[in-house]
Amino acid sequence: MRRTPWLSRLEGRFTLAAAAAGILPLLVVGAVAWYGLSRSYLNLAGARLESEVARLQGSLDGRLQALVGVLGQALDSPDGWAWALRFATARLPEVVEAQIRQNDGQVTVWSRFEVNPKPLPPLARAGVREVWGPVVRDDWGEPQLFLGLSSHEGRFLEARLRAPVLWDALVELHDPTLHAFLVDGSGRILASSNRLEVLRGVRAPAALLGAAEGGVFRYRDSAGVWRLAVTRSVPRLHGKLVVEAPLRLLLAPLRRSLLALVAVLLLAVLASFWPGWRLARSVTRPLDELARGAREMEQGRLRQPLVESGPPEARAAVRAFNRMAAELEQGRIELEEYAQHLEERVAERTEALRLARDRALEADRAKTRFLASVSHELRTPLANIKGFASTLLATDVTWKPEEAAEFLRIIESEADRMHRLVNELLEKARGERGEFSVMPQPQQPERWLRQLAPRLRRLVGERRLRLRVSEPLPCVSFDAERIRSVIVNLVENAAKYSPAGSTIELRIDPCPAGVRFAVYDEGPGVPGELSERVFEPFFRAESSTGGTGLGLAIARSIVRAHGGEIGIGREGGRTVVWFTLPKGDCDDA
Repeated sequence: MRRTPWLSRLEGRFTLAAAAAGILPLLVVGAVAWYGLSRSYLNLAGARLESEVARLQGSLDGRLQALVGVLGQALDSPDGWAWALRFATARLPEVVEAQIRQNDGQVTVWSRFEVNPKPLPPLARAGVREVWGPVVRDDWGEPQLFLGLSSHEGRFLEARLRAPVLWDALVELHDPTLHAFLVDGSGRILASSNRLEVLRGVRAPAALLGAAEGGVFRYRDSAGVWRLAVTRSVPRLHGKLVVEAPLRLLLAPLRRSLLALVAVLLLAVLASFWPGWRLARSVTRPLDELARGAREMEQGRLRQPLVESGPPEARAAVRAFNRMAAELEQGRIELEEYAQHLEERVAERTEALRLARDRALEADRAKTRFLASVSHELRTPLANIKGFASTLLATDVTWKPEEAAEFLRIIESEADRMHRLVNELLEKARGERGEFSVMPQPQQPERWLRQLAPRLRRLVGERRLRLRVSEPLPCVSFDAERIRSVIVNLVENAAKYSPAGSTIELRIDPCPAGVRFAVYDEGPGVPGELSERVFEPFFRAESSTGGTGLGLAIARSIVRAHGGEIGIGREGGRTVVWFTLPKGDCDDA
């Protein structure tokens, strides 16, 4: 039958409308997929930026704190400020000029480039430990910082610092696509992962200066490029730390997905115009089903797979849609899991970095305390030995024999003190080199203790020493000289922290593992949270009266070398330090 022109035009328009109706769900699906993927990538990018800005802020704060700590040590030095200042500036290449003042005027001035430096303007204030001055730029455009420190003794320190102290923290970016910089209160860049920005005096965009701290936000720069950024304040420098990146680079991994999606849509457009009138009429119902599925996906997720119906082509389209929906759902789940795991890993790494930084700072403080303690411990007996020896050698005074003998006993005591200190240092050094060893021999603990008792009674001074031995005791194999040093160290500590006239008790009791040695005293004891740390090298509690902090650490090494254990605690209202030795390869007595 011959078709009229108007009927042909009607069939052609209906075919076009049917084809357009078939394309519409695919466009919706593609748009929803692209929107979901782009949002997920932006969320991940925001997490990366927050992680980087937190890490860089921690690194920057750590460097500034280390700088303040080193200069603070020079300021707090009891004497020799010029030497302390030169030593501190040698460790800090960022310091250009520095000076130490007292209330009555200048003490010492140091400069890296000038032979006769001029004093810096006063910046430190009494009662304020740390003051940061305004930022200035030299003739080359490089920013310089000013720092002022004060001490309780009325001394002040001013220092002029170069900007590399800030650059070194910002060039540690893990991701080369990110850009980090630090701005001052006026908006000029102090430090940047791109050094040219600092030398040119580039100003930060106004959108960054007015942004809220900590949140991820988007802004458009002067070139019209959209960027994603995170800001954090830096109170010490009165500025902000910014980490940013162009959205174009952050969404670069999605380009391949976008090209694949466009290719699929183009193929769908070409295929939709191929069928005729019957195809358009038969696929109406499957298209409605696809539209319903697209709406559900737009609302969040597809509750159930679409029903396959209609001609083979329509069923294939429904199957493809179901497959794509399942893949998108699986991808969404994987992205959520990845984001969750990524946050956990970032938190773990941040905590690990914080602990590592704390351990490094604690090690540095322990090293400083150790050097100061060793210097003091060596200087005191040397001064006493020299003083009494000079007194004995004086030709204008005639000393009585008992006075000369007393002076000699003091010199001998101080020499023994130096000998013990040197032995402690040597024992610690052997332990670190792995050369520490013991030579156990079968011993009777009660007989060995009786031989050691006279020396222990001399150590306690004005305190009473009580010895208690529970019998029968098994025979124990141990290095008599090593264990003697442990007992002497524990009794000395007990005498040091016990009041005069109190009783120090040394007990030896059998235990399942072998023999238990315990020293009881009436001193204040050690807080429970420090019961393990007192055995660490160089550790000393706040109430410590002196020493290097090596005695208990060496004692633990000796006891563990014998296969025993050592500990500290409270029993019956008294402080007790105990250690055990296992039974030896000898018959019980």
